[in-house]
Amino acid sequence: MAWVRENEISLSSHTAKPAATTIYHYRNTLVRLGALWRDGVVLRPNEKEPAVSELLSQPAPADERGALTEPARAAFAALVLKNEQCRSLFFDFFMPCALRGDPVSAFRECAVPITWSRRSGSREVVFRNATTGGVVRRQSAVSIAATLYGLRYWARDELRLVDEYWRVAGDRAVIFPVLGSEGTAEAEGSAVERTVEFLLSLRGRREWTLMAMSELIEYCCEARRQPLSVLFSAVDWLLDRWPNHTVLVPTSRSMATLGATSASRDRLVLRGYYKAVNGPLVSHIRLHKDIAAPATAQ
Repeated sequence: MAWVRENEISLSSHTAKPAATTIYHYRNTLVRLGALWRDGVVLRPNEKEPAVSELLSQPAPADERGALTEPARAAFAALVLKNEQCRSLFFDFFMPCALRGDPVSAFRECAVPITWSRRSGSREVVFRNATTGGVVRRQSAVSIAATLYGLRYWARDELRLVDEYWRVAGDRAVIFPVLGSEGTAEAEGSAVERTVEFLLSLRGRREWTLMAMSELIEYCCEARRQPLSVLFSAVDWLLDRWPNHTVLVPTSRSMATLGATSASRDRLVLRGYYKAVNGPLVSHIRLHKDIAAPATAQ
């Protein structure tokens, strides 16, 4: 917390600095995760836990956003996946079998996609796992907040164990596991180039092939366990290397969010659209047959 205060990191959307109640909840969360233990009235790091030792060995975040390094994120994810309550409320539903061995690697490799949707006319949220046939219904405000707005955001935005998009067919969101990266520019670049190669393999025999971003997310991201950011970086690569052979098909925000019923649904739907800096939302791309795959990916 001293580092947070010294660097004026905002952890609350309402105040410039975290309030006392925010610190209280964060502290209790770290205790429940086993990152801290109570020594009388003092809280100490649980250095007997390997994941905590790994976290302590990592340097403080260097960028202005205070983002965790890849090793630190993996260590924190291990703490979360070892927590019985986190697993029972959310993570176990992705698993066709029990987590074994390294929990982070096991989740990334063995977890399967799930979907969630709200039942019409009700606050009830329904999670479905098509692989296992499992269905979980959340009805209380507490369980919905903990699962949909707590663990889901944590897993997607902070731990980056999963990614998510809105599937228009079926009118539901898809949450799918993603493989981890080595956290280096080389590793990320390689993932992008492999995605470019796969994307190009989807072209037809005609001179130009029209592809919907929604379908590319399903094929290039969900099926291959790659985050949406990798696909969008692949489109960036194509625009940079083959600008005359890559055509973006824009759409309006109002059209993209036509069926959305809330601001949060708007944001979720818009995740599935490519958008260059200061550019329009893109729903489709056209790729020419002459585009060649990156040499390093071949």
